[in-house]
Amino acid sequence: MDVETAAAFAAENMKTIFAYALHRVSNREDAEDLAGDIVVAVLENAEKLQNDSAFHGWFWALAANTVKKYYRKKSRTVTKPPAEEPADDMADMADTLILREETALLHRELALLAKEYRECTVAYYFDGLSCGEIAKRRGISVEMVKYYLYKTRRILKEGMTMTREYGEKSYKPAEFYFGTIFQGAYNAEYRNLFNRKLPGNILYCTYYTPMTLRELSLELGVAAVYLEDELALLQKYELLTEKNGKYQTKLCMFTKDYDMEFFRAAETRFTGRLGGILASVKKKLPQIRKVGFAGCGMEDNRLLWAFYFKLMQEGHNNWKNRYDIEYPVNLYAGAKGVNYAVDYEDPASVYASGSFAGYYGLRKDLAACFANFGVLDPKNHVDSPDNRARLQALAEKSAAGGADAPLVYLYDGEMGKIFREILAEETEEMAEVYREMTVLAAEIMKTHAPDAVAGEIDAVIGSVIFHRTVGLMGKMAADSGELPLPDRDDTLPAAIFLYNTDEAKSAGLKGDCSD
Repeated sequence: MDVETAAAFAAENMKTIFAYALHRVSNREDAEDLAGDIVVAVLENAEKLQNDSAFHGWFWALAANTVKKYYRKKSRTVTKPPAEEPADDMADMADTLILREETALLHRELALLAKEYRECTVAYYFDGLSCGEIAKRRGISVEMVKYYLYKTRRILKEGMTMTREYGEKSYKPAEFYFGTIFQGAYNAEYRNLFNRKLPGNILYCTYYTPMTLRELSLELGVAAVYLEDELALLQKYELLTEKNGKYQTKLCMFTKDYDMEFFRAAETRFTGRLGGILASVKKKLPQIRKVGFAGCGMEDNRLLWAFYFKLMQEGHNNWKNRYDIEYPVNLYAGAKGVNYAVDYEDPASVYASGSFAGYYGLRKDLAACFANFGVLDPKNHVDSPDNRARLQALAEKSAAGGADAPLVYLYDGEMGKIFREILAEETEEMAEVYREMTVLAAEIMKTHAPDAVAGEIDAVIGSVIFHRTVGLMGKMAADSGELPLPDRDDTLPAAIFLYNTDEAKSAGLKGDCSD
């Protein structure tokens, strides 16, 4: 290395060099002298360094040697040393400091070793076992033990001259949500796997780029010995694969970049289509009201919000039934289903849905179906703090029947009649929207996801397209202009209808909206 490059590095890192010196001496004046000695030593020896890539390790090793020389020089020049720190001990103290630094570096590098290298090294150098004893204990040949020890010495020697930094995930773990549509016996270990931050961050780190155990250890700031069990568990459930010593996630992940691209593309393509479906439904509201159900007398917009979520459900179900779609695949050991992950959290987005339910039990014979579309004001959500307390009372009033019920109240027989006969065309159009939206979502995901999960994409998108687009569907409906948001003064839950779960009691629960 040329002297000019070394001098530039020293000038750029002078604060770091001074801090390093100040940590090793008792006052600022001595620290300034020591820092100067380090810079001089670097400049005097720069041309001896043949490999520039080893500069950082060489620099700090030279700095450590300079500290040692500085203490020895001090010990010779001190004429009246402090009683608690004799001059004769200065050189020994320097040796102790250097030894501590080297020991810390050794421990760091041992923590990064893979299991087979680490266990052989610890057994030989720390536990005092012979190669034969290690071979017998680990069930491998003596030659393999010797190979591991030889390889480890080279790895440690190289690593101790390197400057290593922990990755961002060591102090700022990623958001990670694990979703599973699971078919099989309950497995507590599997369901609770991601209640801890570490497994999710392993999958996050290895999603796009395969990583070695050492690379993961540095990125996460976790010693390899503690990572190994987590890696084994993720492999057990086939969420992680290993090839040539590198690990990669086998789990389709919904990233914010993907979702935003898909949402915008879907809005461009489907907002007008949904507006057309809603306009058609609006024209049929007089015919729907004649069926007679509790709440049939409420104004058009509120009635339409209630019917819209049911139309979404029926359309999605028709699409799945029409194409006989069964997406769940083998997960592990005979269990079937679909897994996916989400790497961000944005619950307040207009594209989100705080919660939704196809079945929300209120009493033995009464249930609710609702969507808390993100585009709706929270006061119109079913499970907002204010509405949660009064939902039961509103439901009871609606269940009493009458056209003026505060919530739409359908029951199974009439609900089926409405959607199978009156809204058959609109339901089929909604089914086509879901089909095309599924194709679009899969196409975009294939440009975002790594090749390692390409085979998972169609199953994942097909299985979760309804759940992950509820909020989007609400926003598109509002943006179409055919489904205005409730008035600011309207505090009743929107996008909700009630239904009777006991058909034998359904008689007499109608409203009268006939001409």
